[in-house]
Amino acid sequence: MVHKAKRQEAVRLRRLGKSFTYIRKKLNVAKGTLSYWVSGIKLTKEQLKKIQKEGRELQVERYIETRKEQRKKIFDTFCEIEKARLLPLTKRDFLIAGLFLYLGEGSKTNWWETGVSNSNPTIIKFTIFWLTKILKVPKNKIRIRLHLYKNMNIKKELEFWSRNIKISLVQFRKTYIKKTSSQSVNYFTFGHGTCNVLVGNGNLKNRIIAGIRVILEAAKSRADSTTPSSPRFI
Repeated sequence: MVHKAKRQEAVRLRRLGKSFTYIRKKLNVAKGTLSYWVSGIKLTKEQLKKIQKEGRELQVERYIETRKEQRKKIFDTFCEIEKARLLPLTKRDFLIAGLFLYLGEGSKTNWWETGVSNSNPTIIKFTIFWLTKILKVPKNKIRIRLHLYKNMNIKKELEFWSRNIKISLVQFRKTYIKKTSSQSVNYFTFGHGTCNVLVGNGNLKNRIIAGIRVILEAAKSRADSTTPSSPRFI
């Protein structure tokens, strides 16, 4: 609980424009830990100017930004390698990718409704692509339900999701409002709550779950038949 409280306080202070040195001294946390906790927070120009008035603080901020740029360059290199290795993707590739997404993020509590939940708009857009283009679900059959926090602007969040995933607000169900504040969340989110993509279709749900089972059983069979001396699974 102490760790969680420190992380929440670090995020709060950083959003207020406090420097890394100030937060580290106040909370007694390592530079690497603090950098990880607040890496997704962007300061305004005014906040940066205020910090940069002190020379040492400017050095710290520059060091953090340099490390971010280095990590980005390394990651971009890996992206280019994987593009060359994986692309172009076939319809079958997208089908399997969607099945594994559903295995991790999909609803499995009932037989009549397909549902995928995530806070990342890119994941939600892929889900809608997968449902409509790969599984041939009519777009007007999709329903959206948001899980938001009490301190959020509900209207703006509805507009954000509708605009980004290109689904009419008419297809949105009643929003679930969590009684807690978004600032109480101690993991990284994309700042707009959680979006649930829903389709009421029992046959579709059966098809998805069956597809997942077939893949998992094939993987298990392959793993069981592979001897330790000659691994061939990958």
